[in-house]
Amino acid sequence: MRKKTKIFFNNKLLSDDACVQDSFLKRFLGLMFQVKPKGQKILIFKNAFWIHSLFVFFRFDAIFLDDDFKIIAYKFNIPPFSILKPVFGAKYVLEFVNGCPRVKIGDKMYIDEY
Repeated sequence: MRKKTKIFFNNKLLSDDACVQDSFLKRFLGLMFQVKPKGQKILIFKNAFWIHSLFVFFRFDAIFLDDDFKIIAYKFNIPPFSILKPVFGAKYVLEFVNGCPRVKIGDKMYIDEY
């Protein structure tokens, strides 16, 4: 059974059911080949600084966090079949399907599992 992970932003619960991509296969596949879910879905990638949307058939948002969970980069509305530039210094990448909060560089998030 998958462990539930909570994400907080501005001291408010953003999600209590984020998906940690903690195996090689989960990290490799991410959102690839999936049908866009109707509700909110958040994927958490640890030790990641680069993403792509090859074989992802819908748009999504991504937030890059450093090891203190500060936002160091973000990209909204990532189109299918694109490759993003690496974000050096990123330790976590959060992928949001169906929208994410409006953020700015330096904002802080908290992930309860870590």
